[in-house]
Amino acid sequence: MILTVTFNPAIDKTAEVDVLVPGGLNRLKNVRQDAGGKGINVSKTIKAFGKESCALGFLAGNAGQFIEQTLNGLQIEHDFVQVEGDTRTNLKVLDRDMELTELNEAGPFVRKEDIEKLIAKIKEKSEDSTYVVLSGNVGPGVPSTIYKEITKELKGQGIHVLLDADGELFKEGIKARPEAIKPNRFELAQYFGVEEPRTVRETADLGRKLLNEETKLVVISMGKDGAIFLTDEKSLYVPSLKVKIHSSVGAGDAMVAAIAYALEQDMPLEQLARFAVACSAGACMTEGTQPAQKEQIEQLENQVEIENI
Repeated sequence: MILTVTFNPAIDKTAEVDVLVPGGLNRLKNVRQDAGGKGINVSKTIKAFGKESCALGFLAGNAGQFIEQTLNGLQIEHDFVQVEGDTRTNLKVLDRDMELTELNEAGPFVRKEDIEKLIAKIKEKSEDSTYVVLSGNVGPGVPSTIYKEITKELKGQGIHVLLDADGELFKEGIKARPEAIKPNRFELAQYFGVEEPRTVRETADLGRKLLNEETKLVVISMGKDGAIFLTDEKSLYVPSLKVKIHSSVGAGDAMVAAIAYALEQDMPLEQLARFAVACSAGACMTEGTQPAQKEQIEQLENQVEIENI
């Protein structure tokens, strides 16, 4: 069982326009709503594999009820802490050139006692889990050290942690040395305080600095430029697949789901990389934050090319 934790879930409302006009009238088309938040997207993808996960986090109000009902319909196990207020709604608009504009709400305020309840649930549920995925941002009231604190607790119980965060959450979280991390290229440069690397080799060299005796896997996503997979022994570059894109929203979460599943199954790095890139590409081919189906992922895996760097 893989446990996913989403501190700040959302209803992801995705829509399309031909051309986005700032300060003007924009008529949206192909509008849809999905239960979202990075960890929830990971759980949805794992379900598409035909495997089980449990989604944890905070929910509030009518929007929170919508997310619970959606997960029930998908038969995804969940155990959220209910907080005051209303779960956020995020608007994501794609133009005809597939350029994404995001308008994200902050989310409800979370009290210290709510955080304590969630940590207790994580510790309880992790007894039946091998991997815990900590991903996404956190809402008001949650300290930036939260992923570091949870990672330390879980590692003390022998639980593996996969971290997908940015900014201070990432900076603090990696201090606890989770087993696997997945920054994107911008987040990697931001962490080291340097300009975004221009080449695959420069990006890989930067990513290798995050490897240590406890953080054994670093995956760097680079959007249309592909992804890099690093361990102490191997460095792989996988170009992105050329697919018809409907929405890139959730593609990174699909990759995280694939990494968590592959680690749990003890896949070799090459197989993990092939599977992760196929899942990410498949998510781009669906509308909203829907994951690709298992059959489609298997077809895409056959198209993946891997280069040693």
